[in-house]
Amino acid sequence: MKALVTILFLFVSGSLFAQKADTKGLDKAIGDFDKALIARDSVALKRLLSDNILYGHSNGWIETKKELIADLYNGKLTYTSITPKIDSKTTEGNTVAVRSYAEIDCVMDGKPLSFKLKVLQVWAKKNGNWELFARQSVKM
Repeated sequence: MKALVTILFLFVSGSLFAQKADTKGLDKAIGDFDKALIARDSVALKRLLSDNILYGHSNGWIETKKELIADLYNGKLTYTSITPKIDSKTTEGNTVAVRSYAEIDCVMDGKPLSFKLKVLQVWAKKNGNWELFARQSVKM
């Protein structure tokens, strides 16, 4: 009987741990993403952004990976500071939804702007690396 309980415990434990994403490195990827936006680092952004990303801004503007990188490069949008505070993380398989609050200073079309936002980012682990798959923000 003891052996059966032990086997059952190991099976259930293994199943629970298999369902949880390995989030090691996720916080680093989130920080690297913010730094890459400020630095307009297209190499880092190409690595961190999913090819299929939908990047939603608080004004309803949605960009693809190519558009986001192009707008940073051509100066349409320049992030000057990003101060995030992670509120929660929800894990499902190799996908993590990250909710945070952020204070963002930027320059858009030559006009300085400041925002206090609620942000939802969806990160997926692909080939051992975390990629931002979706992002949406709303004004607070």
